[in-house]
Amino acid sequence: MHNEMIFIAQTVLIVLAGIFFASKSTGWLTGWLATLSVIMNVFVLKQIVLCGLEVTSADVYMIGILSCLNFSRELYGQNKVNEAMIGSWIITIAFLLLTQLHLALVPSPNDTTQNHFIALFSPTLRLTLASLITVIFVQIVDLKLFSYLKNLFQDKAFGTRSAISLISSQVLDTLLFSFLGLYGIVSNLFHVILFSLITKACVIALSVPIVVLGKHFRKRNAV
Repeated sequence: MHNEMIFIAQTVLIVLAGIFFASKSTGWLTGWLATLSVIMNVFVLKQIVLCGLEVTSADVYMIGILSCLNFSRELYGQNKVNEAMIGSWIITIAFLLLTQLHLALVPSPNDTTQNHFIALFSPTLRLTLASLITVIFVQIVDLKLFSYLKNLFQDKAFGTRSAISLISSQVLDTLLFSFLGLYGIVSNLFHVILFSLITKACVIALSVPIVVLGKHFRKRNAV
């Protein structure tokens, strides 16, 4: 249960941090979204065992991004959140370019880190491109779906709207990124897809109440 307990704590921390950063300003929001996007592309390389299945360790970061975006749209509206979202995409692209330039530098004869950087960042080009395509596509789908649900529910039932949009977008995210970014890298892609869907469902079930409470306290403090 060691990994499982850490994973739960990680989920709570990321969701709470997202609420905090989103509540501060759109500048803080952009920084947090970019941070999650960048580290997600690196941390996805680490494979862990959760509940007996071998999976990647990065699922929670995508949930963190989307739950933070849904919460932010309730605070700032669609246009300002879109600016933060696009800003995080540009920062992710800059990270991709900088890592490739870093790898291109010829190390000195006494350097002992180049092999580690190669192991860490060589797959990053494919992963970041796959992630960027997936993230942009999924965030656009989530935006459209969340806006549609907001009108459908007449700006009520935030928790239900958030859960529906997150679940729908995460099924799409899992399938798209698994084949674009992880095919041929992870040892058991089916395990990754299966447990990723199960894990994301659990993370969403855990994160949505936290985000709803965050919105409630935010609204109460604003009164």
